[in-house]
Amino acid sequence: MNFLEYLKPNYPMDAFEGTAEYYSRYRVPYPQILIDNLIENVKPGQSGVLLDLACGPGRLTFPLARYYTKVIAIDSDAGMIGVGKDEARKLGFKNIEWFVGRAEELDLEPDSVDLITMGDAFHRLDQSLVLDLANKWLKPGAYAAIIGMYAIWRGSENWHKLVSNTIDKWTSQPPVLSITEFKDYALLLEDKGFIDTLKESFEISNQCTVDSVIGYLYSTSRCSKKVLGNKVSDFETELRAELMKLNLQGVFTENIKCGYTIGKKALS
Repeated sequence: MNFLEYLKPNYPMDAFEGTAEYYSRYRVPYPQILIDNLIENVKPGQSGVLLDLACGPGRLTFPLARYYTKVIAIDSDAGMIGVGKDEARKLGFKNIEWFVGRAEELDLEPDSVDLITMGDAFHRLDQSLVLDLANKWLKPGAYAAIIGMYAIWRGSENWHKLVSNTIDKWTSQPPVLSITEFKDYALLLEDKGFIDTLKESFEISNQCTVDSVIGYLYSTSRCSKKVLGNKVSDFETELRAELMKLNLQGVFTENIKCGYTIGKKALS
């Protein structure tokens, strides 16, 4: 098995069906320190174009949109795009174009994009094809960025282990590699012709409740209501009870790891 075969997605394509509201409400936002550091390193111009692939409801789109004149956001899940459009109206963003579709089938002019971002859904894409396309779409000297945050079942707190054990009991879906834990995205970018690769990582503290833990799990392709099916109620009941045994107040703290890897398109 070679590197790219190892990265192929193994989840059903409809695993995220019905997760958009949970995704928007319960996923921890990318911290501002990550956004600021990324912008410092990619140095957007005065009238740049941002392309956010597999954008979900805009978790990366919104914090980056203010740095670009035009933003293109695409996701294969119509529910995610619907939530993103609603949030864009609420926040007053008018520079974002939203599309339902596969990143692999997007048709853009060569040398037309200043930054391409791929967030937590990167593992669901055809990475080899998408990076080839990114290298075509980017302007010379522009960047591709693979950005990610930890998965809750990979945390080190006691309550993380309890959550992980409960998930293992109720779903047969295996965990996927998180972007921040995978060490070789620079090698993948370099293999696709990108230069000046750079990996940055960050750690932030977070406080969550039983409701936010369950809401987060329902936002994932591993524990979505679609995947759990008729076991949803029993899963939630058991997890609530077990978490409350650990903390009667139902409040939990954690340190969250996140990060990104960037690569630059060669000038010639």
